[in-house]
Amino acid sequence: MKKTIPNLMLAALCSLVLGGCITHKSTVVRDVERAPVEFENDAAARIFYEALSKMPAARHQTESTTEIEIPVIFDNERHVVSGPNAAFNVAVAECDSNKDGKITELEARIFAEYVAH
Repeated sequence: MKKTIPNLMLAALCSLVLGGCITHKSTVVRDVERAPVEFENDAAARIFYEALSKMPAARHQTESTTEIEIPVIFDNERHVVSGPNAAFNVAVAECDSNKDGKITELEARIFAEYVAH
């Protein structure tokens, strides 16, 4: 009995030190189709895209991380990030106040003022 306990402890220590660990980490960019949009004129498009470029990057970005771990044996982490089209679609939805699919110069100016504040 006295000899068995040290042997078990030695075997447990060797398995911890020499045992392998499988680790997998991935980042996935999940993007959506860009929403179709028309502009009333060039000025409306310019105002919209200038306001869009001034929007904070993380304002409409979503992220999620899923981690599965079995200590010493297995570790898997998956990080999902929304792509740039998602932020564009949200901006179009916010800007196109009457939801007709066409951004007018007035809508673009209101959106630009909203983004500035």
